[in-house]
This record gives sequence, C-alpha cells and structure tokens, in this order.
Amino acid sequence: MLITTQGIIFRTVKYRETSIITAIYTRQLGLTDFIANNVRSSKSKFNIGYFEPLSLLELTAYYQPGRQVNRLTELKALQPLHHTRQDIFKSTMVLFLAEILNKCIVEHDKNPALFDFISSAIVRLESTTGNNNFHLQFLLKLTHHLGFGLPDTDTFINQADNPAYYQDAAISRLLQQLWQADFDQSPALNTAQRQIILQDILQYYRHHIELPQLRSLDVLQAVFNA
Repeated sequence: MLITTQGIIFRTVKYRETSIITAIYTRQLGLTDFIANNVRSSKSKFNIGYFEPLSLLELTAYYQPGRQVNRLTELKALQPLHHTRQDIFKSTMVLFLAEILNKCIVEHDKNPALFDFISSAIVRLESTTGNNNFHLQFLLKLTHHLGFGLPDTDTFINQADNPAYYQDAAISRLLQQLWQADFDQSPALNTAQRQIILQDILQYYRHHIELPQLRSLDVLQAVFNA
C-alpha cells in the first residue's frame, strides 16, 4: 500500500552503485528501513541532502507490513536545517545524537510522543544559538521517552562513575539546571564539565540499555576540545 507520513533520518548506507538504504523514524510506522533507488545518480529525483542525519521529511512510500525494506517514492523537506548544517558544533551534535537514536530506538511500532519530542528538539536546535550543551539536555530529556526517565538528579549521581564529583555545590547546581532547563536556557559549562557530565549520561544509559561504543563520540569531543 502507498503511505504518506513524517520521518526523521537516523542512518543511511550505500546500496549497490547508485542507491541507498536509510533508517527513518516515522510518525506512523516507527523505525523503518527504506530504499531510495538511483539517489546517487545524476538523474535522481531525490536531493541527496534529504538523507543527512536528523533531516525532517514528509515521505511517501510503498509499504508492506513485514517487509524488511520498503521503497520510497516521494520526499519533501519539512524543516530545512541550514543553520544546523553550517555550524560545526550543531552539525557534530546532530551526528552524535543520530547515532545514539539509531542504537537506542529499535521499536517498529509507532510512538507519536517520541517522534514529536525528537522532531521538535531538532527544530529548536536549528533556531537556538550558542547552546553547546544541547546534546546533554536532549539525552537527559530523552530518557523519559525510553522508559528510564530520571526522577531526580540524585538517581543520576548515584549511577555516575564518580559520584563525588557532584558533591561540589556548583557542579550539582549545573546538573540540576541541565536537567530542568529548556533548550534556550542552558547553563554555562566549560569543556571539562561538559565532557564529564556527558560520560556520566552515557553511563546512566548503559545501566538501562545496551549501548555499544559510539564512533561519533571521538569526533564530538575533538570539535568541542578544539
């Protein structure tokens, strides 16, 4: 059957000479793999930029329940991410978060609340300036949609690699602000604080789900440490 739905690009891999297979988190179907034929040829009807990580799209596809890979027929950008693609910090955060999402979300059933959270956060990243802690806030908020949401920061601290780090009142206050603040109200963190808190967030995730080594983490740290 032919379906039209909104989607978020998680991952794209080359397939044969000119095609790609892309994992798209859709509002109607959950996480689904699609093939886009001839997208890497000069005659493609698809803009290759549509398939960049966390692109927000409206897609039309031939969909058959139970089929491993379905075929895309039409694509349209819902929200151009010009500022995000041009900003080295934002674009690096997008690569990192797309990898996290691709590893954390495996459900093929629809979850409109989760889809709406991710899509609205992407739009906020595009419009927000100067928030180099966006990925930290996103990961803390995402836990509530994955079934292991933080009830309070003490729970997070108790599962951290070094709980004593948060005995410093200033650090504890920064964590509290990260956890509670909206994306446009992020506290100021230095590079070391940001790196330690990120590692502890990933540790918290690993207490609850299987989270393998992240290839984009080294890139993220290199950009923020430069």
